[in-house]
Amino acid sequence: MRAKFTSGENAPRIPPHRLGGGVFWRSQHGFFARVGLLHAFAQDKTGALETRTPGYDDLRAEVSYTREFDRAATRLSSVTVGLVGQNLLDERIRNAASFKKDEIVAPGANARAFVRARF
Repeated sequence: MRAKFTSGENAPRIPPHRLGGGVFWRSQHGFFARVGLLHAFAQDKTGALETRTPGYDDLRAEVSYTREFDRAATRLSSVTVGLVGQNLLDERIRNAASFKKDEIVAPGANARAFVRARF
């Protein structure tokens, strides 16, 4: 992406073009799964004193199961258990709009288990 000042210079801290998509599936029995991929293009249209940012691919996925309850009997509406993964390709992701982009990268490949209860 590009933004320019009236002088013709590139504006600083402009995020790159991004393109992404995903699919999800939800069963009638409480199962849920999704996967998504986001591609960020390299940002080389930088402002003065700014470094370029390489492109990256961010793959994310989730699987979960939700059980519904009779709220009158248990005070719980539902409980969901699942697993979420982010940056599954373990890319070095840098935020082009950050002042600290040359020093800080986003977390690498990670996964977390979760439990969510609704009352």
